[in-house]
Amino acid sequence: MTAYRRVSAVAVAALLISGIAAPAAMAATPDRAPAASVVAPGPNTVLVGAGLSLDLEDLLDLEAHGIVAVGLKGAAVVDGEVKLKVGKNSVLTHKNKKIVGGKVLLQGGVELRKGGKKIVVSDVAVDIRTGLITAKVGAKVGVGTVVRLGSVIKADEVHAELHESTSKATLSLATDGIALNASVLADLGARIGACVEVDADTVVDADLDVVLDLAVGSVVDVDLVAALGLDVALGLDLDLGIDLDAILDLDLGLDLDLGIL
Repeated sequence: MTAYRRVSAVAVAALLISGIAAPAAMAATPDRAPAASVVAPGPNTVLVGAGLSLDLEDLLDLEAHGIVAVGLKGAAVVDGEVKLKVGKNSVLTHKNKKIVGGKVLLQGGVELRKGGKKIVVSDVAVDIRTGLITAKVGAKVGVGTVVRLGSVIKADEVHAELHESTSKATLSLATDGIALNASVLADLGARIGACVEVDADTVVDADLDVVLDLAVGSVVDVDLVAALGLDVALGLDLDLGIDLDAILDLDLGLDLDLGIL
């Protein structure tokens, strides 16, 4: 997914010149040595956050079809809206100042019931590079056949928001919606005795929000910052250090290339 977003350059500048700083800008002084516990950043950045939300009522017309949706093991369904939080082992992978891969793994699953029949959709995963969404379909969470549930629409713009006074940021990865696999949805309906008709390549509104940290300890992951376009935002070469004059000349909002494929 090629992605752009608007971000506050002043906020990024504050991040880099405060307690969280790029290694080149954190040269040791006689009275302050770098913390021995600091771990150098690696290519994989852990993802957490709100995860995926999707309105099943709007998509499947649950009430009309007599379908009941229930969240399982960390997932929630409220008024037909499914909420799946980001689970363990979710990562964004970057290399040479580019986003090269990663996955968002979502917790729990959703049980669809009608009468005495039920089916569980779980282990939903989103490939960050391709946008492909897969899931397991079976009798319980974590068990079943892997299906291609759909894909995130490749967006021209993806929103990123820095958290105030921290080194964390939220990335919104499904701002243009999700295209769902109509045949898979029809099959799910058939398994519980419901005639679910969805147009081919149906696109539904959805939120897919993940949170990541731009730093490890007090060390900014400069490759990640560059991959997300934040070095462009600041007009800096983070490999060489921080150009304070460039920071002072920044606009408050810029459209930037996230570099996500």
